[in-house]
Amino acid sequence: MFRLRAPLHLGFPDGQAVRIDDWSLKGVYTAELAGRNLDGLMLSVPFQGVGVYFPVELEPGTEPNEYLFRNLTGRQRETLALFYRNLLSGRMTTAADMIVALDTPVDLVPMGETEAERKAGEARTVPRRSRVLMNLAYYGALFALVVGFLGTVAWNRISKVEVLSAHVATATSQIIAPVAGYVRELAVPAGAQVAEGDIVVRLDDQEALRLLAQAETAAADARQAAAEAEARLAAHMAGRDAARAAFRGGVERFDQGVSVNPGDFHDLRQKLEAEVEQTRREAARLEARVVSLRERAEATALTAPSAGTVVDHYVRPFDLVRAGEALSLFEPDAPRSIVAHLPASDVLKVWTGMRAEVTYMADSHAVMLPGEVRRLTVDGRGADQLLVASIVVPGLGVEDSRRLFVEGMPVRVVLRPQYITRWMQGLWP
Repeated sequence: MFRLRAPLHLGFPDGQAVRIDDWSLKGVYTAELAGRNLDGLMLSVPFQGVGVYFPVELEPGTEPNEYLFRNLTGRQRETLALFYRNLLSGRMTTAADMIVALDTPVDLVPMGETEAERKAGEARTVPRRSRVLMNLAYYGALFALVVGFLGTVAWNRISKVEVLSAHVATATSQIIAPVAGYVRELAVPAGAQVAEGDIVVRLDDQEALRLLAQAETAAADARQAAAEAEARLAAHMAGRDAARAAFRGGVERFDQGVSVNPGDFHDLRQKLEAEVEQTRREAARLEARVVSLRERAEATALTAPSAGTVVDHYVRPFDLVRAGEALSLFEPDAPRSIVAHLPASDVLKVWTGMRAEVTYMADSHAVMLPGEVRRLTVDGRGADQLLVASIVVPGLGVEDSRRLFVEGMPVRVVLRPQYITRWMQGLWP
């Protein structure tokens, strides 16, 4: 390998270039490559005023400032050799020679293995029986995987019914104001447990107060009229002796209260007594109405419909409320249930008493509880219609259900048809 003094150029990825004046087909010799990164180099071979570029790999050699070519392809090696031979022979490289060099057939590229490649590629052939066993094991495992996947899909379709969504629901109700008025008292605080019939809210009935004021005015007028009638009767009775002396029908008849002429003493007495009686009855009737309206106005007591818990109050004392307005939220003493929504097309796949699995998250862990479908209803109309299943957890008490299930909490529900079990029960009742 003769070393030539002819210009070559090495380009670096950052755009810098180094001129090489000392090189051979083995490598290049220059001190400018010392300590530099040799990755991504491009070698330029001059040809009639232009350069032929191709990437090269260099590695340090054994001599000082020596950098050897590594992994040159056939075309790269032929192009560099053409330039090398022409410089040694002293003739100019033609375009035809350069094209031939760039289009070197593959069979001209050395295909022999190096000693290192030969050692790395040496391997002992696996016996035929072992290859057969390996292929059987491979295809057997592949077959088992496919059959297992398809079997799992088929089993899931017949062993469970997936729901679209599910959440915890409570049978809460609202305590509604029957009349308009002011909140007189919240008898129990929010969160308190009450028995059936316990007073929860007291109202002051504004309509009753208005009627009470009118009734009190009318009762006062009636009492005044009765007093005036009694005063007139007393004044009339004060002239009894004089009327008795002047009576012409006889003293005995006068004492018996007989009236012989219209307008005489006993005739006026009877009329005044009737007026007194009438005003007294009217006054008594209005007094009874006043008492009734006062009781109604003083306290309209709203009670708990059953044993349960007052979850929350929507009003405060002395708030003015309208008739029909919600005052408190009440939850009866009943375990909380799960509401699951299914497509309406699953109506023949679900029935009451069906087994269910309710899964929820607690402290980053999934907890599964057995459930049972208690009720089925339909929600919506037409294409938006859904099947709604009400699910309870048998044996779960009120306190436990409130502790585990928060109202509105999402849960995962899987319904288990148990077709095989039901079929076997049908065979052997």
